Amino acid sequence: MILWLCSFPKSGNTWLRSLISCYLDDDKNKTVFEKIKKIERFPSPAHFKGVLNFDILKDNELEICKYWISAQEKINNSSEFKILKTHNFGGSQKGNWFTNSENTCGFIYIVRDPRSVAVSYAHHINIPFEKSVEIICNENQFETTEKNLIEIRSSWKVNYLSWKNRDFPKLIIKYEDLFLNTFDVFSKILKFLGNFKEVKIETNKINDTITTCSFESLSRLENLVGFNEREGRESFFRKGLINEWEKSLSKDLIKKIENSFKDEMISLGYL
Repeated sequence: MILWLCSFPKSGNTWLRSLISCYLDDDKNKTVFEKIKKIERFPSPAHFKGVLNFDILKDNELEICKYWISAQEKINNSSEFKILKTHNFGGSQKGNWFTNSENTCGFIYIVRDPRSVAVSYAHHINIPFEKSVEIICNENQFETTEKNLIEIRSSWKVNYLSWKNRDFPKLIIKYEDLFLNTFDVFSKILKFLGNFKEVKIETNKINDTITTCSFESLSRLENLVGFNEREGRESFFRKGLINEWEKSLSKDLIKKIENSFKDEMISLGYL
């Protein structure tokens, strides 16, 4: 069965993958970036090999939606517990649900203040803040990956609600809480993982993992060996701050985000 690590882009998903993969993998000969590969991205071509003819996506990329479940059934053929990362929304596209209870045992959703997401995303793909805000507000937003596979991300709001409203066992955490109180929040995450696989909660190991996966450590490692998920000019592990938007975004852009996501931001304590 699959446990999803899901989020809107630039919300801390990769940091969370680092923490979990390092805690679960004790091999000291591997770097963090080698360990993180165990938590694969979905959709990826390997998941759909033998499930669909990739040529059909050249004419209509949305055809992938019809094969989400089949690809997950293929993954679950091994009956092995699997953690997968996705930025895909958790809803349905023309009646095709992204996942179902036969293939999903639960999910962890990490949500981040959309004002911070807008700043981080702009730096990530080297676009103006205005364009970044436009993207996070766009309910029709998707990203094309390898072999014309797409992630239907939708807007920050739809992405969040599409997962929040699913009935699977869930843990929703705020990036800001993980940033400010890493030990307690990560301990809660490990306890949640314990519902699906054996996980020993060890204080020293948690502290060591947090140190290994600090932004400073990950940034140094990226500068040393590179990181294949980097897209823009700047480092993937750039700053990871929680209030950078206050000095970066104009008042008009802040107002646009807050008006677009008012109810959700209030419920999450961002307003």
